[in-house]
Amino acid sequence: MICVLALIVFGILGIFSVKYRIIAKEALNCVFKKITLRKCDTGLDQRLKGEITAKFLRMSPGIGRVVYKYFEWFSWAFLILTVVTLFFVGQGIYFYILYGNCNGPNSDKFCIFDPLGTSKPNNEQICTIPQQYNNKTLTAPDFELIKNYSIDRGIYKGNTSSKVYFIEFGCYSCHYTAKAEPTVKKILDKYGDEIFYVYIDFPLSNSHETALISAQAAHCAAEQKMYWKYREYLFANQPKQYYDDLIKYAEEISLNITQFEDCLKSEKYKEEVAYDYLTGMNIGVSVTPTFFINNQTIIGAEDYSKFKKILDKELNKNFIKRLIN
Repeated sequence: MICVLALIVFGILGIFSVKYRIIAKEALNCVFKKITLRKCDTGLDQRLKGEITAKFLRMSPGIGRVVYKYFEWFSWAFLILTVVTLFFVGQGIYFYILYGNCNGPNSDKFCIFDPLGTSKPNNEQICTIPQQYNNKTLTAPDFELIKNYSIDRGIYKGNTSSKVYFIEFGCYSCHYTAKAEPTVKKILDKYGDEIFYVYIDFPLSNSHETALISAQAAHCAAEQKMYWKYREYLFANQPKQYYDDLIKYAEEISLNITQFEDCLKSEKYKEEVAYDYLTGMNIGVSVTPTFFINNQTIIGAEDYSKFKKILDKELNKNFIKRLIN
């Protein structure tokens, strides 16, 4: 067993020194012979056993004798510890490459590869407001209120009579809101009139300078019954959402440009967008996208399966309630 341990230890040390590379090669030869049911005739195992025991004997004859007697057991213990350590180190490196933190996604715990905490997860699924505003506990919104003003605006999908609400707080300029859009479409295609869906503006203008104007542009498009088509353009063409871009998209979907420009220039929907934003702030929303499926919350551009699990559960609960009543 000492040869296996030597192969791992000296294999790693051999990266930095030719001296250890020679021992690692000898250990590999020994391990190969053991695997192929042949005797290891290099004498490496006995040589290492003698050298290690001698070191302990110089420290304490008693400890040296114990090490010599139970050397095989100690070898097994150190091999297991080495394998476990390498596993967690490898996992940490994998998480660091993938998430920017060796403890996994969305973790703010200490990471040995980033002791100063300067690295940000490279595939974090959210956009966020400044930290000083992000201190409110997240609570479910007033669904009936949201439903009523969404119906008034004409910007919703699904069944207005459904008791399963699917609410999204998003930002048209947030990459992760756009990343979640295919999942949202898939949900709307599958569940259709079983749910009531509405998108609530939560423009993160602190980090996206076009967030506010793009939200207003979406409302201007809704004025001409083209909200959903225009929304596709906004998400598909990020980050091109400056004034001229917004006009161009309106032209491409054949909106009345004069009406659209007048709407956008007058900031007609600025207060409405601000109202949506405050609605989110008041219930503790601080990142986009944030989803509510009734009282269940999903934060970030998560997989479809996570949404499906909650939606199916809420629909089943609603079905049982109807049966009972």
